[in-house]
Amino acid sequence: MLEGTSQIEDLLCCERLRDVPFRWIAVEEIPQPYLQLLCHHKDMTSTLASFHGGEVDLRVFHSRKEGDRYLREVLLSVDGKPVEYGAIVIYLENFPTSLQERILGENEPLGHILNTSGLSYISSPRGWLEYPDAEFTADIFPSTGGGSLYGRYNALSNSDGRFLARILEILPREHQ
Repeated sequence: MLEGTSQIEDLLCCERLRDVPFRWIAVEEIPQPYLQLLCHHKDMTSTLASFHGGEVDLRVFHSRKEGDRYLREVLLSVDGKPVEYGAIVIYLENFPTSLQERILGENEPLGHILNTSGLSYISSPRGWLEYPDAEFTADIFPSTGGGSLYGRYNALSNSDGRFLARILEILPREHQ
């Protein structure tokens, strides 16, 4: 396992990821367009909005609050097209109350909330993943047709270095 990724286990236990095999990969193993979509220090919401040319919508499959931790499984889409599956742990205590309310409202992607709030944050990818021949349920992504899916494990932190969120972000197959 890659350094700094020992906290990924609670994300991998999400219902739709349970028992889906993956492998950690090096950046050099990621093909385009996934390389440009995953290998950066920005949020995925704005990256995906720019790449797909539209506003990113949020669908929450499941969420639960455990003290100050808020966990959820989400699907981001642009114009009805799935563009990312995410499993996320959000550390509510590190957000102002007004942003906590927006997060718990489950109407906006976290990246959109951060970018429109003016709260400064740092995006720090911790590792990249490949899901070879992965098949997710149809409510997430259409069939890969035997191809791989790619994703990243990312951490968002505030200017004090405290975690805002840890996120497992998986992209659907892009047909070029």
